[in-house]
Amino acid sequence: MKNKLLKSFLVLGAMTLAFSSCSDDETLPVQFDELINSGVPFATEITTNGSTNVNKLDPSSSSFSKDYQLISPAGGTDITKVDVYVSLDGENITASETLLATVSASSFTTPADGGYPEVNVAFDGGSIISALGIDASALEGGDTFAYRLAVTNSQGTFSDVSSNFDNQSADHTFSSTVVCLAPPPPGVWTIDMHDSYGDGWQTIGNSSAPITITLDDGTVFEVGLCTPYEANTFDCIDESNDGTDTITIPAGTVSADWFFPGDNYGEISFEIYAPSGNLVAAYTSGSAAGPIALNLCNE
Repeated sequence: MKNKLLKSFLVLGAMTLAFSSCSDDETLPVQFDELINSGVPFATEITTNGSTNVNKLDPSSSSFSKDYQLISPAGGTDITKVDVYVSLDGENITASETLLATVSASSFTTPADGGYPEVNVAFDGGSIISALGIDASALEGGDTFAYRLAVTNSQGTFSDVSSNFDNQSADHTFSSTVVCLAPPPPGVWTIDMHDSYGDGWQTIGNSSAPITITLDDGTVFEVGLCTPYEANTFDCIDESNDGTDTITIPAGTVSADWFFPGDNYGEISFEIYAPSGNLVAAYTSGSAAGPIALNLCNE
């Protein structure tokens, strides 16, 4: 639909310039020539597949991908490639931006409905380390890899987009964090929870929204603040503003998957502490749904 609307706008703009005796400023919010000259191509993210974190203990085991829609005044068909750059900002080591990957037009796909072309960009920790030419052992938990997309067509190569289109420039950059993925330390884990509005944790529809922790033996913990609405579906902490809960992970546990269902109202925040007392995760209000990344590098 967006593709069709853009084409209709271009046709309308051409007809207006050709037949109207009014000035461009009176007939169009953007001049047709300006649209062509400044309507540069850009990529808008569709989805992220997998966790973007990079495991310090085994970088090559970390992989993820992102799907992008490629947009331009020509319907994206004039885009010839997408370049991906990466840099590192670390506690003990930094690395300047370098080319990580190039995806050519031959790898683009076209949706069945004939919309804008799409591209899948794959990432893995081993390739990132190799491209930057760094020693993985020098990484520390919390170090950040920064990524930038550059889209090329006949006008040039662009990382920023024209204001004539929905501003998707944020989709051209993202980051990933170095973490230590290891068996969780056994013992008592502490979760400090907050709700800035004071009505407990809920998602749209007022249903309760717990953090879930799933152990490799199938054990599931649910942690959250109760909401005064009747849809509390788990044994939550009966506090509306702030509360603390604990779980005990037994010795011999191989994995523990932590998941947060998302903060639709921008009210929820929390901190997670390992049995050692070290802070291993802190989420601010407005966090999106997804796996919780625990930084176990100091455990």
